[in-house]
Amino acid sequence: MHWPFRQFETSRGIRKSPFYAREMELNACFGEVAGYERPNWYAPKGVKPVYEYSYGRQNWFEYCGEECRNVRGNVGFFDQSSFAKFLVTGKDAERELQRISCADVSRQGRATYTQWLNKKGRIEADLTVTKLAEQRFLVVTAVATAVRDWHYMKSNFAAGADVQMEDISNHYAVLGVMGPNSRKLLGKLTGADLSNEAYPFGTAKEIEFGWTKALALRISYVGELGWEIYIPSDYAPGALDLLLEEGRAFGLKPAGMHAMNFLRLEKAYRHWGHDISPDDTPHESGLAFLCAMDKAVPFIGREAVAAEKGKKLTKRLVQFALQDPQPLLYHNEPIFMNGRNVGYVTSAGYSFTMNCAIGMGYVKHPEGVDQALLDASKFEIEVADKKVPARASLKPFYDPKGERLKL
Repeated sequence: MHWPFRQFETSRGIRKSPFYAREMELNACFGEVAGYERPNWYAPKGVKPVYEYSYGRQNWFEYCGEECRNVRGNVGFFDQSSFAKFLVTGKDAERELQRISCADVSRQGRATYTQWLNKKGRIEADLTVTKLAEQRFLVVTAVATAVRDWHYMKSNFAAGADVQMEDISNHYAVLGVMGPNSRKLLGKLTGADLSNEAYPFGTAKEIEFGWTKALALRISYVGELGWEIYIPSDYAPGALDLLLEEGRAFGLKPAGMHAMNFLRLEKAYRHWGHDISPDDTPHESGLAFLCAMDKAVPFIGREAVAAEKGKKLTKRLVQFALQDPQPLLYHNEPIFMNGRNVGYVTSAGYSFTMNCAIGMGYVKHPEGVDQALLDASKFEIEVADKKVPARASLKPFYDPKGERLKL
């Protein structure tokens, strides 16, 4: 039975984070991606961290809600160690990464969100590139696409280019510390100036963190003030212990991958393989703002992106919120506009901020898709053979201006 969130029961425990033992003590229920064990949710004391599957609200649903609310209101930590991390170096490293990245990745000390496109201007990868030094870059992507993205780099770097690639995924664990209290908490563990003036959004710096040095990127996949902290693996367990000790005063609680998914959906952050893929363009997916059309090194797919600019878009990624708080969305549910099937849900979850199921999906309309069309149309999403009314928006329902990232 393909229950929602069904986890494999065999071939488990193959790849583990340096935080795994501590997360076991915190009563984590682990899920698996690409052989990697990751906390999906945390059970309270006295509750066994085991899935009880259903198509309704599963046993972890309310625990996940508490995790989401704590990240929005206080501070939570995520184990993001499963990230694939590639070190790219060499005299031609910047030129080659500029050529395969649609965004401008040449700014030193910046973590840049970008796509890698194919010649048709469609999305092949979704990741970050951080310029650490003049000839030194860190490429970070999802564990599920690690082999694919490594192959894209290797295949698209110019023949004879002075550029080297090294997989350093196991060298660093990653703590995502997210929420409005994250600056106050991290300030107890480092002497670095974490203010907006000294450490604006997108900044990447090496800082002292507990007993070691760590690379701290001020970015967030949940839409709150926060940092992703890359810690040498041998120092990672001790760093988490320090974080937990200091975090008591700031309401720190662990949060799992289900909470991260629900929180990123509130912000309409895209997920490669669901919301964006080689079938989609930056314009259709709402990511054309990332494309640096005027940088000195033209990126792969630039001509196709330029050709689509200003044209009527007959397909666009739209965010939806069910108006009935009870039904749940998972993905692949049909989308109806004025009674006509115009697409399907690409990814979905639940918003504990809005108290309703939310999701994203591409709407297709031959006369073009814009907010005026969405406002003038009646949208429904089919759940278990019933059409449920839904709100539709091209902007995120939660913090549409991105102000909380810059608190």
